[in-house]
Amino acid sequence: MTARALWPAVKALSLDVTGTLLVHRWPIHESYAACAAWGKLEDPPSAEELRPAFKEAFRETSQLYPCFGHEEGMSSRAWWAAVVKNTLRHCGRDYSNADFERFFQRVYQHYGTLEAYEELKDAKGFLDWAKQQGLAIGVTTNSCSRTIDNTLPMLGFHDHFRWFVCSGQVGTEKPDPWIFVETHRQASFWVEGIKREEVLHIGDSLAADFCGARAAGLQAVLLDRSDNAKVMQYQDWHQGPDYPGKSEEDVKAWTLKNLGEVKDLLQRSIIQQLQ
Repeated sequence: MTARALWPAVKALSLDVTGTLLVHRWPIHESYAACAAWGKLEDPPSAEELRPAFKEAFRETSQLYPCFGHEEGMSSRAWWAAVVKNTLRHCGRDYSNADFERFFQRVYQHYGTLEAYEELKDAKGFLDWAKQQGLAIGVTTNSCSRTIDNTLPMLGFHDHFRWFVCSGQVGTEKPDPWIFVETHRQASFWVEGIKREEVLHIGDSLAADFCGARAAGLQAVLLDRSDNAKVMQYQDWHQGPDYPGKSEEDVKAWTLKNLGEVKDLLQRSIIQQLQ
């Protein structure tokens, strides 16, 4: 279904990161299995064991230490160490501290390299175009600070953005409206007097990105990346909040396949607003 025209005029863009701008080059459970083999763990867990184990460990750790341990003051490394240790526990493995640290260090190093990530082909072209239109662009992501401080710069994304809002730094996460309140606050520094409804949020999660942004008063577009097997929904426990006019038809109207379609939507809206 063709999306409607954006109204009022969009003055700033907010983008999700994983699944919107980039993906993991290999599935997480496969990378963990490779690191376990490299670390010469005794009876290393297989990728098949690690797949459900990681998903459950990630969910449990996210609920035990929300927002990547923000309230507890946990570092990104400490939080991910808890996830990985819990993943091994769900695989029925218990290693010595020395063995675990050797394995975990390899995991953590891997996700600090270009080998771990792949930028989505429509991302930078869209960001370049949006910048040329004079739109202020920022990030709103449920992630730890490492994503902002290391991953985005490593992939050359950081220069496209004016502000960065991540759950690990602000202590609230999508779809909670307060993270989008922070997005609007930071956008206001770059676009004086901007209203919430003049910010368009773009992301691939129905609950966290689309419903969360709409409930907070922003405009939103949902990216349907289902044609890309590398796009995974890891935080699938979120429930999308209600917003005025919420319906299946409304969601379909604002669901687009890629950032090229978002560009077309923005261009049509600009033309309509000039008429």
